Amino acid sequence: MSEKDIFKWIDSLSVGFTEIDLHHKKLLNILNKFKETLELPDAEYKSQIGKIIKNLCDYTEYHFSEEEIIMKTNAYPGYEAHRKIHADFVAKIKAGLTGLVSGDKQAGAEFSTVLGNWLLNHIAVTDHQWADYIHSKQ
Repeated sequence: MSEKDIFKWIDSLSVGFTEIDLHHKKLLNILNKFKETLELPDAEYKSQIGKIIKNLCDYTEYHFSEEEIIMKTNAYPGYEAHRKIHADFVAKIKAGLTGLVSGDKQAGAEFSTVLGNWLLNHIAVTDHQWADYIHSKQ
């Protein structure tokens, strides 16, 4: 992550699972690339934003499925509620796609801020709940 990154990883976000922490860092990196794309000329933005959003969707779904495997394997009692939170977030990403690929940079800026803030809060609060539960069992 570079100095100008808006969404920054801090050690307190770590859930104590190296692979999941790496996933979280990658998601923040994708969101920072999204923000950087907003600074490009309109034609370049339009040509790149679709690829970035697809990468965000695909990687988010992969990451969530990996987290859900860990939760399910460890009989996390909040698994179903957490899985629903994940599904709602993926739906939110997909719902915002139309405005983004149309080239509306204002919509893109607002959307990336909402997603980034959601992700940081989700990691700091909700992901720590399942991680703390699993660590307490070990």
